[in-house]
Amino acid sequence: MAGEFIVTKTNHVLFQNLQAITNLQFRAWAEFLNTRSLVAYALSTPVVLCIDQLTALYTTATDTRENNIRSFSFVVPRGRTIRVTEHDFNIILHFTTENHVSDPTTEEIHAFFTLIRSQQPNFFVGEFLKHYLTKPWNFFFHTLIHVFTTKLTNLHGIPLFLQKIGFAISNNRHINIGKLVIDQVILCMGPLEDRTGIDDVLCFYPRFLQLILNDILTDNERETFA
Repeated sequence: MAGEFIVTKTNHVLFQNLQAITNLQFRAWAEFLNTRSLVAYALSTPVVLCIDQLTALYTTATDTRENNIRSFSFVVPRGRTIRVTEHDFNIILHFTTENHVSDPTTEEIHAFFTLIRSQQPNFFVGEFLKHYLTKPWNFFFHTLIHVFTTKLTNLHGIPLFLQKIGFAISNNRHINIGKLVIDQVILCMGPLEDRTGIDDVLCFYPRFLQLILNDILTDNERETFA
């Protein structure tokens, strides 16, 4: 890789100091998301990034989905090829791992945003806009945007996959969140040839990927990066 490997400032870890949130209503939301929600671990778990490990993953990973199971595979230097599946994302990021139910339908999502009093005039768009929501729900989706999307600008838009995650959290609906997240990771990676040429490589979802690496690499494999 001739270009620079750049870790994007996305996929944040949130709520390290709940007491610093002075608005009591927002603090209650934060405490729920941080400790009792379906995505509590993914929201709140910090990790030290190993740039060499992330580089090895990001510059060798290929889409290897099979039988409707989302996955990608990458190569450890002088080692094995590792396949990471949606099930790994569910287990390592502490999402629900079994008895998954179907994703919410478009009609259910529209009904949900109506229920939480969205004032958006046009419901037939790809993204709901959080600034049309009441302040507590704006805060709720603002939090999710910072963790689960790659957005650096236009933080008002709530993409469809995040609408589904927000719906699932709010209704304690055990959808396959790992599948939604790994889909976004693979989408952001793009074709392998775009990550092995002369251009800079932007690494998205670095924290989630590092948590995956910390779990899946053996001690001997970690030593290859020492």
